[in-house]
Amino acid sequence: MLELLAPAGDISALDTAIKCGADAVYLGLNGFNARMRAQNFNADNIGEVVARAHFYGVKVYVTINTVLQNYEFNDLISLVKTAVCAKVDAFLVQDLGVAKVLKDAFEGIVLHASTQMGVHNLYGAKVAERMGIKRVVLSREAKLEDIKQIRDNTSLEIEYFVQGALCIAFSGNCYLSSVEQGASGNRGLCKQLCRLPYIAKSGGKTDKGYMLSARDLCLARSVKELADAGVCSFKIEGRLRRDGYVAEAVQTYRRIIDEVEKGRKIDFDEKDENRLKIAFSRGDFLERAYLDDGTPKVVEKRFNNHTGIKIGVVKDVKPFKNDLYEVTIFSNRKLCKGDGIKFFDKDKESASLGIGEAREKGKNLYSVVTTAKVRAGWTVNLISDAGREKELAEVARFAPISLDVEALVGKPLAITAYYESGDKRVSVKCESEDVLQKATNVPTDANEIAKQCSKVADSGFCIESVKVETDGVFIAKSVLNALRRDVFDKIKGEIIRANSPSEVTVRQDRIDDLRGVLQSVKHEQGASLKVLLGDDLAKSAMLKKEDKIVLRPSVWKAETILRDIELFGIEQKDVILDLPIIANGKDLQIIESVLGKLPQITALVSENVYGLYFASKGYKIIAGQGHNIANAFAVDEARRLGAVGYVPSLEYPDFEANDSGIARYTVDKNIPLMTFAHCPYKTMNGNDCAKCSYKGDMTLQREKHVYKVRRTTISQCYFALYPEN
Repeated sequence: MLELLAPAGDISALDTAIKCGADAVYLGLNGFNARMRAQNFNADNIGEVVARAHFYGVKVYVTINTVLQNYEFNDLISLVKTAVCAKVDAFLVQDLGVAKVLKDAFEGIVLHASTQMGVHNLYGAKVAERMGIKRVVLSREAKLEDIKQIRDNTSLEIEYFVQGALCIAFSGNCYLSSVEQGASGNRGLCKQLCRLPYIAKSGGKTDKGYMLSARDLCLARSVKELADAGVCSFKIEGRLRRDGYVAEAVQTYRRIIDEVEKGRKIDFDEKDENRLKIAFSRGDFLERAYLDDGTPKVVEKRFNNHTGIKIGVVKDVKPFKNDLYEVTIFSNRKLCKGDGIKFFDKDKESASLGIGEAREKGKNLYSVVTTAKVRAGWTVNLISDAGREKELAEVARFAPISLDVEALVGKPLAITAYYESGDKRVSVKCESEDVLQKATNVPTDANEIAKQCSKVADSGFCIESVKVETDGVFIAKSVLNALRRDVFDKIKGEIIRANSPSEVTVRQDRIDDLRGVLQSVKHEQGASLKVLLGDDLAKSAMLKKEDKIVLRPSVWKAETILRDIELFGIEQKDVILDLPIIANGKDLQIIESVLGKLPQITALVSENVYGLYFASKGYKIIAGQGHNIANAFAVDEARRLGAVGYVPSLEYPDFEANDSGIARYTVDKNIPLMTFAHCPYKTMNGNDCAKCSYKGDMTLQREKHVYKVRRTTISQCYFALYPEN
């Protein structure tokens, strides 16, 4: 059965997602989640929230998907304990240490690997499986063929983003906001510096725009293909989005998923796409994103914010009164009170307006009043549709029940309620305290009994059928109504229990042991680990004899790597190769072929969870900075998964850990601040791979910040953003 998973940034969004047809919601608590700017939920209301969702058969997943430091684990355990007691269905995790602690402390807990963990190929999925993960939320960069490989070779559930904003950098390994402003994306504090304008320079050319701002994702037309490939949960991004977006996205994908499950052709036309664009879009949608081979064009450098759809043009602007202007708009779409519009001067967003009143001035002509200094000829885009949002707001969802009523002389009034949804079946029976008497005048007939029992008010129920058996008794309405309310209350509780997950055992003994671990940690200095890139020959002169050398190849070919080693003047046996952060299935084949030709290299640095899998192939593995190791438990888990050494997180390098037979290395500053699976040269020059415009000299500049773009080539090109100096 396919699952539609919706965002819930606050209680209103939660209710919207539920009523519009979500099968599950994901939400954050006040701490340890990657959307700290959302309103989120807390320990006081999570029980009520989960019960509300479970009443409608909707699952609740809590995001614990940030990197933690040692001192935070006591608070983490307390928070998760509260959520476990509230019957949360699963927890999303990024941190290796968090995954270890939750599995140890809470027996039977269900863990999902957050997209921040970066699982995107079969090897990464196998490592996640070893960690006790039940589901992987694949990176958006995961290829369709790799999804199939994971389906065929693991027991994992697969979740995939199908709608919403797209991070331009590989999730979990973006450090730009952290390095520049001390606001870590791995702590839910990203400043979205990718959405700011940059100046790109390459080959003597200059380009300006939002060079790192990705278009939004819309894989509506690919849902069946994804389902066939193994995706079981279709995820909508947007815990920071308003209710109108949540409603539109959930309703759209509810219909599409239902069509797929019934074997029907997906019905998704331009009208549907425009509705999603009006809800939120940055220009045209990405309809395939990274699913296919190669490096796609994903950036919309003209826009960094909501653009909606074009509906008209400004025909005339006149002073109205005071500082107001009357703007006449030509539009084939009727403008209405409450609509939101934006004005664009060519491709530049220049003003926006929530329409207080739109007066018709002729065929397709409407006048609105604004303080903005709008100009004739500007384009008008619709960014919110008041009528559609009102329509969506009126959608309702009910829990279906059937009733059997026994109203017989000499017996108590009895109402039995039945609930059935999927494999869940529940029934309850309530009886009145007193037995019923035969009517002395007019008996209460079956229709009246059914009518009273069918009054649902705001209970959340819908009555599918009422069967009444009676033999001429009289029943006071107050008795019927009171018993009906009792039945509703009891079956509601039973429905919530039926839709709750299996019991999770809180292991206090293990929690005490985990807390004991933190009392015995100590700081370790770490040995030197020096990373060299393909064009770092000048820096090789500064190497110390005791340095361990890590080579980060720019081209994954054995002969190229051997040439670089020779140029650096390093003994081949002393070289450690740095595995790329991103590697699809075809890349892995090339990497393994290269390693097979370099038997003298026996050690690798893993920058992503998939790299730990190479420990099973006999390599000595160092868990690199890409793993974001920032606590003692993450060190222990990396060791358990095969690592013999680790490099602390760039963001939190000074934490204390235990001497657990795993070597600590010092942080190397030569790491990418962003890693891309798209091509920045295509963004700048508009070319495709057949007319490659790569020069090897691209820089991106924003204010005083200048970054160099570097390329890595495996089966396709990947790019990374480094500080220029």
